[in-house]
Amino acid sequence: MKVAMVLESFDRRAGGVAVHVKELTEFLTRSGVDVEIITSSWSDIDAGVPVHRIKGPKDPFFRLNVSPWASRELRTLIEKGDFDIVHAHHAFSRTPLSGISVGRELGIRTVLTTHTVSFMPEHEYLWSVLSYSYPVYRIMLSKADRIIAVSSAAENFISYFTDVPVTVIPNGVDTSFFRPVSAEYAREQMGFDSSPSFLYVGRLVSKKGLFTLLFAFRSVKKEIPQARLRIAGDGRFKTILSSMARALGIDDSVDFMGYVPYDKLNLLFSSADVFVLPSSFGESFGIVLIEAMASGTPVIGTRVGGIVEILDEGEYGVLVSPSIPEELSEAMIHLMKDKEKRNALAERALKMVREKYDWKVVTEKVIKLYEESDVS
Repeated sequence: MKVAMVLESFDRRAGGVAVHVKELTEFLTRSGVDVEIITSSWSDIDAGVPVHRIKGPKDPFFRLNVSPWASRELRTLIEKGDFDIVHAHHAFSRTPLSGISVGRELGIRTVLTTHTVSFMPEHEYLWSVLSYSYPVYRIMLSKADRIIAVSSAAENFISYFTDVPVTVIPNGVDTSFFRPVSAEYAREQMGFDSSPSFLYVGRLVSKKGLFTLLFAFRSVKKEIPQARLRIAGDGRFKTILSSMARALGIDDSVDFMGYVPYDKLNLLFSSADVFVLPSSFGESFGIVLIEAMASGTPVIGTRVGGIVEILDEGEYGVLVSPSIPEELSEAMIHLMKDKEKRNALAERALKMVREKYDWKVVTEKVIKLYEESDVS
């Protein structure tokens, strides 16, 4: 079986889609599937397979390939590749949608993974109407034979745009890499001290709720003066977040670490007492949550999109309402002060992640979908 993975940007800094494709590709290859990647932007990722980059200028806002020849080049790559399946990633970007369209025209089976949940996704009356304002998306999505959604939240959202059958197959985590490491060793390797520490990992963008996190941490400092907050990741909000930390008087306890290389992430997660994902909207899954949990770190997340599914209403982590600093700070304080609860949450979550989200388990589900007779 030969699969073309098609995505807009194969760049780890761009977010979870690229990480998902890299790791799925690696585990599919281990299972004997021949994979090649086609993308409009490529940097800093090696998945061990051929990567084809479609040349062309990018628009300044969404960084999408706007070359008028992009679709023609994509068609040539897919046609020459002799692929059995075109597997596109992201339901609302030009390159993957074009890949689905080309695959259909060439008579190749097409699969689309949607990683998207937008604002107010539960408002069916809103999106059922709005979706018809985007007829191009509805037409392009109809060309997929099957759709994979990374969560039930993503499944629900994509259903506003298409009637193509959807199967929920979650993101995965490499549990041979992300595994519990003693906090003392991890901190020593990362050059951290032994202060109680909270951690955020991800892009510095509006939907991640980082303003809420900073306001919450100001309250945390009043109860736990020695606490530190480490924020790992890049994004256009970095400057304003740094300024806000100074304005709140907490800048001496907040470390903006910038981009952290993948090979350091397990140590980074393991070094923290508590991982926080304070997303305010648009979180279809939250790969960093399962990476933290696989590393043995207890987590706090918001009741947004796929986060609720992962944490199972608080069974595997603490859930709080989005965009309410007081509620988040209370959860951070209580969890930091209750070591027994932290250990219990971490133990349950680790067991669950290994059983449900290990890439070996997830990859088997993807291959089964590839092979299903009703994908035609």
